[in-house]
Amino acid sequence: MKVCNEKLVESMLSYIKTYQINNGRSPSYRNIMKALNLSSLSVVFRYIDVLRSRGELEKNDLGGIGISSNLNCSKSIIAPILGTVTCGKPIYAQENIEGVYSLPTAIFGRGELFLLHAEGDSMINAGIKDGDILVVRKTEVAENGQIVVALLGDSATAKTFYKKRDYVVLHPENPQYEDIITKEVKILGIVEHLIHKF
Repeated sequence: MKVCNEKLVESMLSYIKTYQINNGRSPSYRNIMKALNLSSLSVVFRYIDVLRSRGELEKNDLGGIGISSNLNCSKSIIAPILGTVTCGKPIYAQENIEGVYSLPTAIFGRGELFLLHAEGDSMINAGIKDGDILVVRKTEVAENGQIVVALLGDSATAKTFYKKRDYVVLHPENPQYEDIITKEVKILGIVEHLIHKF
């Protein structure tokens, strides 16, 4: 008997329920495979069977995924957590989807969001502590004074953004760190919310 990845079970259920809320219908197995970055449809089938056996999902008349009768009708969106971004010196950026989470739109709004673990203390005076989770809105443009996740070569960092005439300043919110001044930077997103761990 194969062992279940409980994190994947939770992520799949969260994705299905959020999809149902936002679209009024269930996702296809291929939708699930793509959204959760799974290797094959057989993995989706196996975990759908697990969810059904636990009473978390129902079958519809065609044998597909039914609309769950116990859905909370509040609106939410799905956001993946993509690993860690440094709040100090830039570190290598490697998107590694650790899971997907349902966020209420009443708090976080709509659009394309992703989550990152914060590491380091260079943004401490902006309230970002080591171990916090950043809620980032995906965009390639930013205004002066916004906290961004920026890509410098293969390294990502979270800093306050300032655009000058010929260069960009990525400013740490901790006097122990120096500004990063660069002409080559790619904005991955703007930090809009912060989830503290107490």
